[in-house]
Amino acid sequence: MLRLPHSRPSRRARVSVVIPCYNYERYVEASIQSALAQRDVDVDVTVVDDASTDDSAHVVAQICERDTRVRLIRHATNLGHLKTANEAIQSATGEFVVKLDADDLLTPGSLARSAVLLLSHPDVGFAYGYASDFQGEPPQIEDRAAGYWKLRQGDEWLRRVLRRAHNVITQPEIMIRRDALLEIGTAYDERLPWAEDYHLWLRLAARWNVGYVGGCVQGLYRVHCQSIMRSAKDLHLSDLRARVDATRLFLESSPEISRRYSHLALSALARDTRILLASRREDNETPAATIAEYRRISLELEKMSGMRPCQAPATWDGTIGRALRTLREKVRWRRWRLTGV
Repeated sequence: MLRLPHSRPSRRARVSVVIPCYNYERYVEASIQSALAQRDVDVDVTVVDDASTDDSAHVVAQICERDTRVRLIRHATNLGHLKTANEAIQSATGEFVVKLDADDLLTPGSLARSAVLLLSHPDVGFAYGYASDFQGEPPQIEDRAAGYWKLRQGDEWLRRVLRRAHNVITQPEIMIRRDALLEIGTAYDERLPWAEDYHLWLRLAARWNVGYVGGCVQGLYRVHCQSIMRSAKDLHLSDLRARVDATRLFLESSPEISRRYSHLALSALARDTRILLASRREDNETPAATIAEYRRISLELEKMSGMRPCQAPATWDGTIGRALRTLREKVRWRRWRLTGV
C-alpha cells in the first residue's frame, strides 16, 4: 500500500543506536557522529568494542567524555561479531533500535523519517529505505522529507523477498521496533556467520508488517576490503551459501512457515543459482570446482523444491543469455530502489 508520509514525528521518539566495533578506529567516530546529529528524535548510542587491537576504544571513550548520550562497553577478549552484535542490540533501551556497523553512516534526517512511519503504524515491526554504497569519502546527502511510504503485510513482504532470493537490506537503513526484537528473542542466530541479518528480517516479517521509506537515502554503506563479506575468497559463492543457509533455517522454524514458503523460497534460490552458474561459466578464471559447486547446489535445491531444472533464458550461455542477465539485474535494481523489494 502506497502512502504519503507525515513530515515530522507526532512526538520525539527515543531511538537507541547500537554499534558493534572491532578495529574500526578509522571509521567509528564518523559513525557515532552521524547518529548524534539526527534531528527530531532522542538518540542514545552504545558502542560495544570487541577487544579491538587498535585505538577504537580510546576514540569512543573520548567521545563519551564529551557527550553523555554515548556509552562504551568494552570486551576483555574477542567474542566475534555475532555475539558482539547480539549484546549491542540487547543493550538497547529505546523504543526503536538501529544497529549501525562501525564503518557505516546514517544520513541526515534518517532516524526521524523512519520513526514517523513506525509511530504512525504500530503494526509495523521495522522500517527501512534505500542505502547507498560508497568508497572513500562519503557523499554529501541532503536532509529531505520522505517522498512516500510503502506499507506491506508481513506475508506479502516475505513472499516478494523470498521470490527475489536476495537480502534487500544492507543494514544502516533499517529501524526496528524494540518490542518486535523482544518478541523474537535473540536477534542474530549464531549458527549463521553470514546472512544472519537476512534471517532476522525474515523472522520479524513473519510476525509484523513492514514499512519502506521511499524517495530519499536512508543510510550509507561503506565498501572496503576489511568488511567481512569482502574478505571472502569467492564473494558470490559465499553469499549464495549464506542465503541458502539462512533461508533453510527460517523455513525450519515452524511447520506453518515451511508449508507456506518452502516451495517458493527453494525454487527461487534454485533459479538464482542456475543464473549465477551461467554467469560463472562465462568467466574463464572461475575454477572448475566452483562451477561444480554451483551445479551441486542448484540440483539440491531443485530436488528439495520439487521443480525441474530451470531453463529460463537468463540461464542460457552466449550473447542472448548474457544480455538478458544484464537486463534482469537492471530491472531488479530499479524495482528495489523504488519499492524496497
